[in-house]
Amino acid sequence: MKAVLLCTGLLAVLCGGLGPAAAAAPVGDGIALYRQRRFSEARAALERLVASDPSNASACYFLGMTLQRVAPPSLDSARTWLGSAVRLAPENEGYLAEYAGVCMLIADRDGAFGVAIEGRDAIAKAIAMNPADLGACEGMMRFCATAPWPLADPRKAVALAAEIAKRDPKRGLAAFRSIASIFGRQGRTERAHSASQAAERLAGLNGE
Repeated sequence: MKAVLLCTGLLAVLCGGLGPAAAAAPVGDGIALYRQRRFSEARAALERLVASDPSNASACYFLGMTLQRVAPPSLDSARTWLGSAVRLAPENEGYLAEYAGVCMLIADRDGAFGVAIEGRDAIAKAIAMNPADLGACEGMMRFCATAPWPLADPRKAVALAAEIAKRDPKRGLAAFRSIASIFGRQGRTERAHSASQAAERLAGLNGE
């Protein structure tokens, strides 16, 4: 009897140990394919996974990311799956920032005011969650510099460029050059000149 119980217990341990790994393997496979830029294969693997487990936030996120890159890309489907990832894991700042990014791309494509506001609010929340996410800061900076009235906020764009420069002078240099170019194209001569001066100061500090 002891031998039977021992074997049964051992089998339970082995099965229990394999269970989580087996469940996690499809996600890992899909992520690996995505990172290898094998987007069609990644899409197929991740679509199978979310069909069987729609509550898997990681699978939803990587499916959304894949759908932006597979041929042909689909921003609308990407937004749907990234939105699902955000709902499933609202504390994940990275998911929120990517969702904001795809909203902004759709807003730019369609001139969709409501989607632009949704993207702006999402990226603002992502920055509040993690001010060190310079990618999110850069996204908000570009939005504030390029969005149509009344969403544009040139002062905030400059403030965000300055914040980026504090954290990473090289990225700050690129940020100020970017908004200087944007303001120049918009005819905001004074703001373009001010941003260019900031870029020149940073270039001097960086030895460029």
